[in-house]
Amino acid sequence: MGESYVYLEPKKDSEVRLTIKRSHFIGHARLARSVEQAKEIVREISMKYLDATHNCWAYRVGADVPQRHCSDAGEPSGTAGKPILGEIERAGLTNVVVVVTRYFGGIKLGVRGLIEAYGQTARMAIEAAGAVRRFKSKVLLIELPYDKEGLIRFKFKSLAAEDAAWRVSYGENVRLCGEISLPNVEEAERLLLSLAGQGIIFTWKWLDD
Repeated sequence: MGESYVYLEPKKDSEVRLTIKRSHFIGHARLARSVEQAKEIVREISMKYLDATHNCWAYRVGADVPQRHCSDAGEPSGTAGKPILGEIERAGLTNVVVVVTRYFGGIKLGVRGLIEAYGQTARMAIEAAGAVRRFKSKVLLIELPYDKEGLIRFKFKSLAAEDAAWRVSYGENVRLCGEISLPNVEEAERLLLSLAGQGIIFTWKWLDD
């Protein structure tokens, strides 16, 4: 299987804690499949630790051309957000947001100390979350008769992307929208052409094109 088809995202949410020179650090790694979701997670964790000295974060979202952003959240420039993002990229993860919360303990860590502390906390959170391989996909829209919905769901079950659910709308005809794993796109197109030729489906198209 070509590695260009594959990407890594967090296997589960994680929370880790460590203390460095009396400063307490709490690291969270969460799955986020959109920038909006990543920002909402940052807001959620920042509100949970509203009394913290800093809630610094970074995210990387998207399988093909990932969007990335980070914030030092009041720490000296480059000492928090960039080390967190660096750990995300070093792990090869996408669709992930990492938030590192700091409660200042009264002893300054210095620039190098901050970089190491935020990087270490992010690395621990990422390791605790683990990673799972996912296949890139294309979004397929099929229009079909009402009495063929069950048949189409069955025929495309083995071609769909992992954890993907068909989205359905009912009007004059049934419209099914779902994700097909990239390695299965050619097989899906052969099946679609056959089904269209038999009159089992009306139309189909890739929404990514």
